[in-house]
Amino acid sequence: MGFKVLERFETVQGTFELGLAESEHKEELLCILRSTAEQMVKEGLNQWTPSLFTSALLDEYLTEREVFLLRFDDKPAGMFTLQESDPSYWGKRNDTRFGYLHRLAVLPVYRGLNLGTTMIRFGEERVRKQGKIGLRLDCVSHLERLNQFYQRQGYQFVDKQNMGTRKVHLYEKYLSSEK
Repeated sequence: MGFKVLERFETVQGTFELGLAESEHKEELLCILRSTAEQMVKEGLNQWTPSLFTSALLDEYLTEREVFLLRFDDKPAGMFTLQESDPSYWGKRNDTRFGYLHRLAVLPVYRGLNLGTTMIRFGEERVRKQGKIGLRLDCVSHLERLNQFYQRQGYQFVDKQNMGTRKVHLYEKYLSSEK
């Protein structure tokens, strides 16, 4: 089927292309998630582990969410997902007027090029065009640098959620004046 590019991003390293992932891109997505998780383990960050990301989990993502693949020179570079609802993290606060961003990842070799911010902005514009009032995301509470990154993107802390084995901070950003 090929890779349909939705957006191109210019960086000092060159042009990155972002598009919707299909099942044929599953190995690229697994590579991104597992490589990112391996880097987290090396850095001692208690967030993702490579074994978390299975082929079955990616099948689930590709069925239930929009999955976006970022490529550089036809190679995987990053990804994220958007979904309509997220009751498992947001509980009673779940609100389908928002979009929900998950699994934002940039391969370590491409860090420092502002790609995380660029993908978040793309996600915000995507959900805004779908009529959503804002975008929500979560972040493990113990990773202060990552929490600060989302706050610098304009995301407001909503609450802390206990997910059993870990605690996450819930963030949201309104993209319209409707509340």
